[in-house]
Amino acid sequence: MTRQHGVGELRLEPAPHDGSGRSAGPGRRPWPAGLLAVYPAGWRARYGGELELLISDLHDGGRNPVPMALDLLRGAAIAWLSIRRGSAMPERTRNALITVLWSWVGFAVTAAWFGHDLGIYPSRSAARQIALAHPAVPDAVNVLVAVGVVGLAVTAVAAVAFAFEAARYARKHQHNSTFGLMAVPPVVAVAWIAGLQVITNGSGTGGSVSTGRLTLELLWFLLGLAGIAGSTQAIAAIVARTEFSPTTWRIGAAAAAAISAAMLVGTGATIVWGLAIRSTQAHPGSAAGWLVVTAILSVTTARAVIALIGSRRHTATPDPAVA
Repeated sequence: MTRQHGVGELRLEPAPHDGSGRSAGPGRRPWPAGLLAVYPAGWRARYGGELELLISDLHDGGRNPVPMALDLLRGAAIAWLSIRRGSAMPERTRNALITVLWSWVGFAVTAAWFGHDLGIYPSRSAARQIALAHPAVPDAVNVLVAVGVVGLAVTAVAAVAFAFEAARYARKHQHNSTFGLMAVPPVVAVAWIAGLQVITNGSGTGGSVSTGRLTLELLWFLLGLAGIAGSTQAIAAIVARTEFSPTTWRIGAAAAAAISAAMLVGTGATIVWGLAIRSTQAHPGSAAGWLVVTAILSVTTARAVIALIGSRRHTATPDPAVA
């Protein structure tokens, strides 16, 4: 007969009183119980008291202390190995969330560029006629807008939870660089918007657009993309270096699942929009732009979904871990 204690086991076969094991006597602690000190602290907090009583009972019952000590050492080794294997699950979750984050940024940037004036494509008058002839077109546009709103809202909620705990962890461990990384996204956003306002106000109203202005706008647009990439990398670095609580990880996993679902819906809406437009217009023109956008949205969505499913599959069958 054996008794399990999280990891490892002690055998409870009754041992005869043949002199191989002596009773420790009332009030005395048998020496194998001292080996509990080599177990992980969390393991001792959960199982230590119960296991120490079992050791005393076995020793008082005549169990040889040497085999019992060997069992305890083996259990300690398994406990430490189990903790290390158990830490792989949060690491998979961490990597999956970073993958979903990058995929969502790529998806959102592409969808925002493609969705600009999508509701009045190819013109306001033509868009009204298309909407009457094929209601799926405006429906697809509305769905794409809703996906963006939901994705941004979910991202904001998860960002607050992660930022709060990252700040607390950085303060506790004196990781001041984390605060610098946390400042990157808002600083980049404010600087880019302020610069955009300067460029817009300085362009004037009327007249032809100069080559210099177009070049400046293009450069500012590219700087904006670089800022988005830099901000995303800063967030990924914070997630990679911070130890978050299980509650925060659950918030992140739920947000990643919601974002991935929104990406799936948005990709489907883009496909429906393109097919509806081309089936409605007699001469719809080249489909190259729509196909490129659809390909980007599909790849980023598939990447996010695969990463999320992979992390959940490993979580569903985790290695034995000690709480």
